[in-house]
Amino acid sequence: MAAGRAAELGATVLLVEKNPSLGRKLLISGGGRCNFTNAEPDPRVLAGHFGAARQALLSPFSKFSSTEALAWFAAHGMPYRVEANQRAFPADNDARSVLAALERYLAQGRVKTRLGTEVLALGGEQTGDTGRVTGVKTRHETLTAGRYVLATGGTSHPETGSTGDGFRWLRELGLRVRLPEPSLVPVVVREPWVAELAGLAFGEAGLAAWVDGERQDYRQGKLLFTHFGLSGPLVLNFATDLSRLRSRTARRGELVLKVDFFPGTDAKALDRDLVERFAQQPGKKLKNSLAGLLPPRVIPRVLAVSGADPEKVLAQVTRAERDAVVAALKGLPLTFKTLMDESRAVVSSGGLSIDEVDWRTMRCKKVPNLAVTGDLLDINRPSGGFSLQLCWATGWVAGSADPPLT
Repeated sequence: MAAGRAAELGATVLLVEKNPSLGRKLLISGGGRCNFTNAEPDPRVLAGHFGAARQALLSPFSKFSSTEALAWFAAHGMPYRVEANQRAFPADNDARSVLAALERYLAQGRVKTRLGTEVLALGGEQTGDTGRVTGVKTRHETLTAGRYVLATGGTSHPETGSTGDGFRWLRELGLRVRLPEPSLVPVVVREPWVAELAGLAFGEAGLAAWVDGERQDYRQGKLLFTHFGLSGPLVLNFATDLSRLRSRTARRGELVLKVDFFPGTDAKALDRDLVERFAQQPGKKLKNSLAGLLPPRVIPRVLAVSGADPEKVLAQVTRAERDAVVAALKGLPLTFKTLMDESRAVVSSGGLSIDEVDWRTMRCKKVPNLAVTGDLLDINRPSGGFSLQLCWATGWVAGSADPPLT
């Protein structure tokens, strides 16, 4: 985005890429569907999803909001669709369509690309309180320009080439960088039986964090069971806080995650539903009575956690047993073990301190001929298209800098 925008404004631009092709990480985003932005139309509301950086992001989002992003991609030959929670996808559900739109933009501006070229370091020099980048060192040469943009991304999915090089270069220039850690990452649990539920998704579930019998936190959203634990937007957005909670409370005992399959129904209402269900077919066995309420694979596990006899006929189920079933439906317990590593993270947290950046231009205050974009910035953001919107907006502003990039 930065390269195309700078070229559109008349700059001569060279895009250096260490992979043999562009967009390798983009192509795997959203499971290959690419949730390319969140369609929240109000820039202030949009910025509010980015935590401590919300005030800083008002400037770039005022110049390239999600509304501009949607219009931009449509104008560059990519129809889109907006799904639940304002998540925007290409109309054909193919990340290659997002990449194709960007490649057309580069071609229109005659951006030169240097593929398969690994950057080893940035050359720099210091004059008083400010410095400047003097060149980009590759294995075979040093490339020079008037202005530079870093868009190397974080450390999630390092197999795509996203190995955190940009963080090292920024630190070598004397800028404040918080070391990255996995963020928006699935959770591993201790119970091996979770593998029995792998692949089951719930459009709206609750997830409560408990330590030593006390509830510490609670979130709702889309939940996915995996062979190692939990994923889906609910868990990805909760993951970093869960890890920090675990660190703070380790001496008090295990961190237990309780899955609520009916977050919109309280325990009393759910119990009334079971009473009605049981009364309609009193001769049915308990293990067959929950069909239609839950996917078949979940039912044996719920009953095992409740301690109720699955072979019991409904007419013989006691109030205590029914209460235990309700408790399991409202809080199936799993023990937090750890977060997955960078290879499974959607994004990484950490990066260049937001105080180091002039948000009107995305340039570093201490290195004015260097702009920094996207995941290199120390900004927490939820899943749902927010990370790529950050990339488009900061890239657009970096490319729009006056005087133009060369």
